Amino acid sequence: MNRIEQAILNSLRVNMGYKDGERVAIVMQEWNPQFEAKHLKKFELATALCRKMYEVFKQAGVEVELLTYVPVEARSGVDATPDLYEKIGFKEIIFLPTVFSLTHTSFRKTQTDKGSRVASMPGFTLEMFEEGGPMDVDYRLLHQQTEAQAEKLRNCRYVRVLAEDTDITVEIDPALVHVSSGLLTSPGKFGNLPGAEAYVVPVHEGNSNGYFTVPAGWGGTGPLKHRAKFFVERGRFVDVRGDTPEAQAYLDKEVKPLIFGGKDFNILAELGIGTNPNITGEYVQKKGWNTLVAEKIFGSIHFANGNSKGMGGGNDVPVHIDWVVPGVTAEFKP
Repeated sequence: MNRIEQAILNSLRVNMGYKDGERVAIVMQEWNPQFEAKHLKKFELATALCRKMYEVFKQAGVEVELLTYVPVEARSGVDATPDLYEKIGFKEIIFLPTVFSLTHTSFRKTQTDKGSRVASMPGFTLEMFEEGGPMDVDYRLLHQQTEAQAEKLRNCRYVRVLAEDTDITVEIDPALVHVSSGLLTSPGKFGNLPGAEAYVVPVHEGNSNGYFTVPAGWGGTGPLKHRAKFFVERGRFVDVRGDTPEAQAYLDKEVKPLIFGGKDFNILAELGIGTNPNITGEYVQKKGWNTLVAEKIFGSIHFANGNSKGMGGGNDVPVHIDWVVPGVTAEFKP
C-alpha cells in the first residue's frame, strides 16, 4: 500500500472512526452533458478519486458501495436527486467527494438525522492525500486547535474582522457555533474534509454591517479575475464593487447573480475561521483554486451568502457560496 492509499484508509479509520462491520457509501456525481465543458475536468478528477477510494476500501475488506447520480444544476447547494435518496438507505459512514457541494442540502441533513457520519468533500482530489498536503496533519491536535477558536465564538456576540480594505462586524448566534476539524467520529456528525475550520451562523438579518475584500485570484466558487469589495448591511449583502469599469462589468456578470439571483440568496449565512497549518495561500495557488481547501487556510476568514439551514439557521435557499479573505485579524466582542 503506497502513501496515498494509506492516507485514504486513514481518512476512514481516523477521520471517520470506522469500526469493523460498519457500512460505507461513496457518492459520485456523474457528468451531465447539459453542463458547460469547463466543468468536465472537475468531474474527471472527482471520478478518479471516488473509484480509488472505493478500490482501497474494498481491498481492506470494508462493506462499501459506490453510489452515483447526475446533478441537475452546475452549482453547489443543489439537493441530490430522488433516486439517490432511495439508493443510499442507511450507512454509518458517507463520503461525498462531489464536484458540487451537498453540505448545505436537505440530502445531507437527512442522512445525519438518521445518524450517519458524513464527510463532504466537494472539489477534493487525490493529491490532497499526498505528503505535506491538507490531509497529512495530526487531526487530533488540529481538532484541539479548532475547538479553541470555536470556544472564542461561543463566548462572544460580535466578531469584528479586519484585513486589507476589510472592516466588518458580524453579530453571531453563539448557539450555532460548529467545529469542522476533520474528526467525524460520532453518530450524526458531519463536516468537510480536509479540515479544519470553526464556523458560526450570523443572526438572521441581525446587526452585521461593514465590508470585506476578496483579492483577485481568490474566491468564490472559482478564483476572481478582479478584486471584489462586498458590502453587508443588517445581515444582508447589498452590493459588490470593483476597482474599474472593466472589473465592475465582470462582477456584475459573474458574481452578483450568485448573491442577488434569487430570493434571500443575499443573506449573510456563515462566518468561518480557517485553522489548517498545511493549507496556505501559496499551496492553493500552486494546486489551483478550490473553495473547500481555501476556506481552511490558516489565518483566513470566509463569509458565505445563501443557505444557513444546513448549519441550524433559518435561511433555506439552493445556494451557499463562501468568499475567502486572507490575512485577517479577528476581534471577539461581547
